[in-house]
Amino acid sequence: MPTSSSSGSGTRELELDLRGEVCPYTFVRARLALEELAIGARLRVVVDHEPATKNIPKSAEAWGQVVETVEARGDGTFSITLVKRVR
Repeated sequence: MPTSSSSGSGTRELELDLRGEVCPYTFVRARLALEELAIGARLRVVVDHEPATKNIPKSAEAWGQVVETVEARGDGTFSITLVKRVR
């Protein structure tokens, strides 16, 4: 289940922690979380399965969503920020 936080600009960003999950489940769970969000919402997906850093963005873009960032966090995890653009 995603957890929420607010950025300094007041924009709500949800975080979905998928450490320990592997593809294709990482994208399936990210997609289910995004489907629940409003257009324009941001979802930060945290993974530790490196192939997910390519598979989640590729699948999200094919679905019509925006991939804002993909970043290594330095602790063996990665952060992928998605912005919902389509239902």
